[in-house]
Amino acid sequence: MVFIIPAHAQETLQITGTVKDELSMTLPGVSVKNLHSKKISITNLDGKFTIPATRGDSLLVTYVGFRPFTTVVKDVITITITLQAAENSLNEVAIVGYGQQKKVSLVGAQSTVNLEDIKQPVANLSAALAGRISGLVGVQRSGLPGQNGADLWIRGIATFNQSGNSASPLIVVDGVQGRDINALDPEDISSFTILKDASATAVYGVAGANGVILINTKKGTSNSKTVLMFNYNQGITSFTKTPELTDGVEYMMLRNEARLASGQGKEYSNNYINSTIKNEDPNLYPNVNWMDALFKSTAQNRRANFSARGGSENTTFYVSGAYYDEESLLKTDALQSYDATTRFKRYNFTSNVSMNWTSTTKFELGVQGYITNTNYPGVDPNAAFADVMQTNPVLYPVMYPGNLVPGVSSAGAQPNPYAEITQTGYQNIFSNQVLSNARLTQDLKFWVPGLTFSALYSFDVYNTHTIARTRQRSWYQINRANPYNDDGSINLNVIQQGSDQLGFSQGSDGNRQFYTEASLNYDKSFGQKNHVTALALFNQREQLFNAATDLTSSLPYRSQGLAGRVTYSYDNKYFAEGNFGYNGSENFAPAKKFGFFPSFGVGWVLSNEKFYEPLKDVIDFAKIRYSDGIVGDGGNGGRRFGYLTLVSTGASGYTFGNGTENKGYGGTAITSYGTDVQWARSHKRDLGLEIQAFRSLFSLTVDVFNERRSGVFLQRASLPALVGLSSNPYGNLGIITNKGIDATIVLNPTKIGDFTLDVRGTFTYNRDKVIENDQAPQPYPYMERRGTNYLATFGYVATGLFQSQAEIDAAPSQSALGTVRVGDIRYKDLNGDGKIDANDVTRIGNGDVPTTTYGMGFNLQYKHFYIGVFFQGVAGADRLLSGDGIIPFNNSTGAERSNLFAVAEDRWTPENPNPNAFYPRLAYGNSANKNNAVTSSWWVKNIDFIRLKTADFGYNLPKGTLKSVGLKNARVYLQGLNLLYWSPFKLWDPELNTTNGTAYPNTRTLTAGVQANF
Repeated sequence: MVFIIPAHAQETLQITGTVKDELSMTLPGVSVKNLHSKKISITNLDGKFTIPATRGDSLLVTYVGFRPFTTVVKDVITITITLQAAENSLNEVAIVGYGQQKKVSLVGAQSTVNLEDIKQPVANLSAALAGRISGLVGVQRSGLPGQNGADLWIRGIATFNQSGNSASPLIVVDGVQGRDINALDPEDISSFTILKDASATAVYGVAGANGVILINTKKGTSNSKTVLMFNYNQGITSFTKTPELTDGVEYMMLRNEARLASGQGKEYSNNYINSTIKNEDPNLYPNVNWMDALFKSTAQNRRANFSARGGSENTTFYVSGAYYDEESLLKTDALQSYDATTRFKRYNFTSNVSMNWTSTTKFELGVQGYITNTNYPGVDPNAAFADVMQTNPVLYPVMYPGNLVPGVSSAGAQPNPYAEITQTGYQNIFSNQVLSNARLTQDLKFWVPGLTFSALYSFDVYNTHTIARTRQRSWYQINRANPYNDDGSINLNVIQQGSDQLGFSQGSDGNRQFYTEASLNYDKSFGQKNHVTALALFNQREQLFNAATDLTSSLPYRSQGLAGRVTYSYDNKYFAEGNFGYNGSENFAPAKKFGFFPSFGVGWVLSNEKFYEPLKDVIDFAKIRYSDGIVGDGGNGGRRFGYLTLVSTGASGYTFGNGTENKGYGGTAITSYGTDVQWARSHKRDLGLEIQAFRSLFSLTVDVFNERRSGVFLQRASLPALVGLSSNPYGNLGIITNKGIDATIVLNPTKIGDFTLDVRGTFTYNRDKVIENDQAPQPYPYMERRGTNYLATFGYVATGLFQSQAEIDAAPSQSALGTVRVGDIRYKDLNGDGKIDANDVTRIGNGDVPTTTYGMGFNLQYKHFYIGVFFQGVAGADRLLSGDGIIPFNNSTGAERSNLFAVAEDRWTPENPNPNAFYPRLAYGNSANKNNAVTSSWWVKNIDFIRLKTADFGYNLPKGTLKSVGLKNARVYLQGLNLLYWSPFKLWDPELNTTNGTAYPNTRTLTAGVQANF
């Protein structure tokens, strides 16, 4: 309750109040000092104080382990003060599943990130996280605006994710599950936590097996003036790397070489090549660098954010608006009357309001969302980029005079990549999302001290609408026999008739989610040493998708469950915790709908023991913790309602008759067999060590983990075809293990003369192993996929290049793979039977998800200047090269449809029989390349890298600058993102999700910005 009295100048007031911590626990022994009168009051056992003051006096509230708090006396005479724990103190509060706890009491494995580190000039928050949080593996697969988010995994992949089982973590925003991490503006985030082990995630039951990311958005502050914040930055973007392709002359010479080596004649005469060299006629003798034709050298992005934050004793608020705009580096045609620019724009808004309706009743309302507008050419940029690898540099010019589109095929083959992004119209995608949550919290201390009730309701909705105004223009080909008319104009033949008129099509999609939660929380101290908390919670979630195409997909996705937690601590030394989740889903049989997932954890703070006191001068805090438990996995392997057998009445049947008069009868057939499926279960164990040294200047957290996931939903692979099933049934068949270590090392801000330095590093290593995948037994142990990591690549083991015919004759026969010639790849005969065939296939690669992720960075401040640098790296990842263009003249649609990488110059030739060349001898056509094109270790390339992820340089304006306009503080800064990288892989940016370089490249960004607080 708040009391307000009439204003009388210099009247002495008796200010009464209560001091609490962030968990709403009252704090005894807190010092409350009137800075004007110098009088001091100390809070009693209930956290209450009384102190005389006049209006305008400042009260300073201090307590060991908490940040000082200052408030100005106005008309309110009864106040409540919440102190925030000092960083690295025992009172620091951590966010946990369905609540928060003191950091010292945590027994689960979880990590957080410095929020300033993720405020980067990127559209998607996920792209700023890799290497910054121990336990989080992130890889950015594309740089295309609107599609440049990163894939995220917590402690790697521990399921059969390529079989329809998600490996992505659960995202929880403001207590609501299933929200999009990339929908948030980084400025709106107040905390970012990942939960990694069973003790931390068991309360989420079937949704917690892949780990959980908890995000809370900013709230208001009580008893404070409104603080206005404005931040704006604008930058220039460019590619980190684009694939380097051969020019036209080199292409023709290599194509001739490949044809001659394959027993075919030259494709290009010396005169043709010389005419190209001399650039005699670009229409007849084109020489196009398609990368230069498609891309500009730079583009722009910009980001702005404005927020207001404050509140009174009973009401607090935080509101913000944000804008992000990013252009692509794809070129446009200024001659067109429509906008085919590839561009992504997003407008975010956030509003969080909290009200104390009574002294025991609190209501919170949060509404946030975004509007996005994405513009693309009529053809998807990734498709146009892929067509570059089928369009050689001498096929045709970029455009013919008169802005006419070149082509070579009436069937639409080898489309012009430049025309695809500039001449095919445009697509515009408008999307919007609104996230809402309302929470009511009732303190029940009048009934049971320490007991509170909370209820949460959330409604989220997402909609998207696409308008496509596309066209296919006519294609032209120059008449080589008579290339120019008498008047000098170019003589073109129409090879595919099209239209210059824009067509129209549209589509809509969307989804909505309802989430309900109710909980009882108990938090009570008994004496000075015993502390108990408990949680009992019910939740229910329902999702519906607008674009359902059949009855099954139109049905709501529903889950319902209970969660519970009990914690106990004694004297801040010994900690114990038990958790459980009991969840159900509509996806499983009635008897198997619900699953029970328990966990426990224990912790011991050694540094609070008497025997430890001699060590405290060096290592002032040491804690050991262990957790063990079961978490659920609700993955369905892509088969919904797997317990139901699916029957089709449209099966083919029999036809009766004499050949002239026939009668057909259809049939009924089982298309998929139902089985008694249930939840997958993940058994997680974690052992952690936390230490702080040198008066908390240095900290280290290390976790060793082990997980075994069983009952993963898979389609049977061991049933032979003679069983006669049209579709193999699904079942809880898969077993996979995952083990590793993750760590965080921190040097907190340290004064070195006029300099202040802080350093942070993270490390994550994991290794998964397939125990059971229901595949048929293999004839040789080395062919077995059990015992290898799930994403392992299997193929032939390359042992080098054949250097002579005599070597070919003496080697095991490779005739099963194709005709072998000198300079071809040689393979290892694993079973010693004298021939290379399918029985010589084994594990040759790890896959493109790294086993190791690490990051290291520092911040250095000198007076008003600061600089920050962060490096991110991965190890243990490799990529199998395959697809059009990567093996010369071996395209899926014909050898002539193959572009060439510049690295093709590094090849085996009789004149330079380099056994370590990038390419074996050149050949023309799929048949001639057959031996070299099989999946083998020759094409598995190391894609480890270390990247200068961010660099920041800034200047903080001195306090008092522009004070007359209300400026509290401000800074100007420069930021760089994805500036440099080092990798043994040289063809394209190693993070890209492509086997032949045909993904839109990642971008680097250089920005300048200003931030001001009023």
